[in-house]
Amino acid sequence: MGRELMLVAGSGRSGTSLLVNIIGNLGFYVPQPQLEADDSNPQGFGEPQWVVDWHTELLKRANVHASDARPSAWADTARLCLDERISAQLHRWLGNQFSLHEQLVIKDPRLMWFLPLWNRVGNELGASVSVVTMLRHPAEVVTSKLHWYPNMTLVDANRAAGWVNTMLYTERATRDYRRVFVRFDELLADWTQQIARISAELDIPSLVNARARQQAEADSFVDRSLHRSKASWENLDVPENLVKLAEQVWEDMLLLSDVRKDDGTQVLSRLDRHREAYISLYRYAEAVAQSTTLAAVRPLRQRIAALEKQRNLSDQSKAAQQPKTPGLLQAGRRLIPPEIRRRIPPRLKLAAAKLLSR
Repeated sequence: MGRELMLVAGSGRSGTSLLVNIIGNLGFYVPQPQLEADDSNPQGFGEPQWVVDWHTELLKRANVHASDARPSAWADTARLCLDERISAQLHRWLGNQFSLHEQLVIKDPRLMWFLPLWNRVGNELGASVSVVTMLRHPAEVVTSKLHWYPNMTLVDANRAAGWVNTMLYTERATRDYRRVFVRFDELLADWTQQIARISAELDIPSLVNARARQQAEADSFVDRSLHRSKASWENLDVPENLVKLAEQVWEDMLLLSDVRKDDGTQVLSRLDRHREAYISLYRYAEAVAQSTTLAAVRPLRQRIAALEKQRNLSDQSKAAQQPKTPGLLQAGRRLIPPEIRRRIPPRLKLAAAKLLSR
């Protein structure tokens, strides 16, 4: 059995924690320590603390939010994926984890922004890399986030746009990878069937060859009562054109999760068109809201200008207080060798300085 690196991607509140907890009980190793469970995820997140902290720092450096709705945000994180120092950090950490276990599963909602980096480093370490993307209806995702993350000042429309942006680009980034898409509701309904599909499509037989005790432990994580947010746009403040686009993306994503209905390159072409449509929609939204953007930025620019002016005045004041050495005196110092200058009496030096400074 060779090295396996399974990456669990998908929007937050999409069932990624459920999947990683199942996979983690069927032979795959979740690096320790893990993020602690809370009321929003009582069964545990299945997220390595190091990965969460590292991704958080990288997103901060790129000025990107975990569910960022800006299409341009992908270019900001892509630059970090090419940074050799960042690659070396992951290489060291991942190499240490492989020394503990040959089969690793990594999950973090921020992971989708750095999939190319994980894929490249995983391959460098001789691992077979695969991506499992969880799918949950965007209205359910937004509703769940509104309930569990009320302190995050993101409006309904922005959360919906973030889902469209992250799912479209995650799909595009993983087209050349070993990958599979899993519906959250189907995982809840019969997790064994979905695990069997993952095992077959990714060619990982160990997932279905787990011992009875391991399967029982995996089953203990499946709590169907956790499906608390049902799909509905009715109570969400999302514009009609964004709802329509999100539904189109959702319908085509579902086809990727069902090989019987997947129409191959046609669905990928439609997803490409959806991505172009979203970029256009976001660009026009920015144009419409330009006055708001300018109003928000204007005080900052004024503050920066005031600080710059204050600094220039301070530099000028310091320069004025510095004693100025006359040009002739400087020239004299350059012309007279040091050994001779040392023999000149101090009173004569002072008189010469006063004379040359007139």
